[in-house]
Amino acid sequence: MKPYMMTLTEAADAMKRGELTPLILVESLLERIRETEPKIHAWKTMKPEAVKKEAKKAINTTMLSRLHGIPLGIKDIYYTKGLRTTMGSPIYSGFVPKYDADIVVGLKEAGAIVLGKTETTEFAVHDPAPTTNPWNTRHTPGGSSSGSAAAVSCGMCPAAFGTQTGGSVIRPASYCGIVGVKPTYGLLSKVGVYPLSWSLDHVGYMTRTVEDAHLILEVLTGKEKRWIPRTKTPRIGVLRGYFEENAEKEVWTEYEKAVEKLQVEGAEMVDVKLPESFSYVHDMHRIIMASEAASVHEDQFKEKRHLYGNYIQGFIASGLLIPAAAYLKAQRLRSIIIDDITHLMGSYDCVVCPSTVDTAPEGLEWTGSPAFNAPWSLTGLPSVTVPMGLSKDRLPIGLQIVGQPYSEWDLLTLAGWCKEKLGFDSRPRDPYDPS
Repeated sequence: MKPYMMTLTEAADAMKRGELTPLILVESLLERIRETEPKIHAWKTMKPEAVKKEAKKAINTTMLSRLHGIPLGIKDIYYTKGLRTTMGSPIYSGFVPKYDADIVVGLKEAGAIVLGKTETTEFAVHDPAPTTNPWNTRHTPGGSSSGSAAAVSCGMCPAAFGTQTGGSVIRPASYCGIVGVKPTYGLLSKVGVYPLSWSLDHVGYMTRTVEDAHLILEVLTGKEKRWIPRTKTPRIGVLRGYFEENAEKEVWTEYEKAVEKLQVEGAEMVDVKLPESFSYVHDMHRIIMASEAASVHEDQFKEKRHLYGNYIQGFIASGLLIPAAAYLKAQRLRSIIIDDITHLMGSYDCVVCPSTVDTAPEGLEWTGSPAFNAPWSLTGLPSVTVPMGLSKDRLPIGLQIVGQPYSEWDLLTLAGWCKEKLGFDSRPRDPYDPS
């Protein structure tokens, strides 16, 4: 097996045994990037020689954690000291931060290596990045964490970081057939991450396995919790209603197959009725997100509006028109929604729904709908996506698993159980292979 093909856990264990070095892994990943990047466009900024220097340094220092010497992708809205950070905007095309985001500080202290900055939609909204989907380069990888999802999916790095305000971790991870994690709101620091919406922004990340996601959570939280696969069959709440009404037929068919499969494997699958307050989710999410985004950009927008993309121009302009009273009412209704959904979920180990409305749309003008992710961004509940199958066009379809606040450890073992029972284990065809 070539080093770039290793999962994060496999690479970490191989380094511990002395069978792999950070430099060998870095060189393998850089070669993989040279092969695939011309068609995938996952990276905004890279300094290969600086990365090799960090890898050599890691070889000669004491192992700090299981992430020691592991190269990771970082979304281009995380500040990285000395490494260009553009926010996907021409306004910041030459911006080089003087400090690292808290997450980057933590990763470096754990011995991880910043491989490079991954492409993002403009200011993490909807104006697309140039990134393509490794499963079919005519399709979007999703957004806003576009480069991170694509890079992990086709083996350019074993893990990458993103952010989610609507659906920007779970959706691209699902579209690219990998594992995506959006932890509980506030669990991971956002200091040094360019804001979109202060009360909705989440730090998240993507890996190829659930065990890898568990390892990253260990390092970021400073809690050593050995990965132990779940054996106890779970009680799972099955979401239909709104999700069935809005999912494309192929996605819903695959979801129903997954629900049936998990039940056959021993899970207690119980239909869940969503509370009445759920009907306000999307309106409240949009009001809060647009208001807060307008506040972030207001001063800069007045002077440099012509440098903003078409979608975000309209989004900020609409946010500036929302009255303070409407914003405050939305936050009050949000509290009711959170209480109602959290109470409902207390009866289950987790609830499930499709990760996305559809499979990755064709074309690069649109990164897909966040409709099935926004409820969990609004409520701040932790969610994980695992691949559950492929469409007839061989595009991935994901299962979204949602838990109680701060239940990440249990949620990941649940996600691992679901992924194992669903048995999906496929990778995209190399984009440079013409066959």
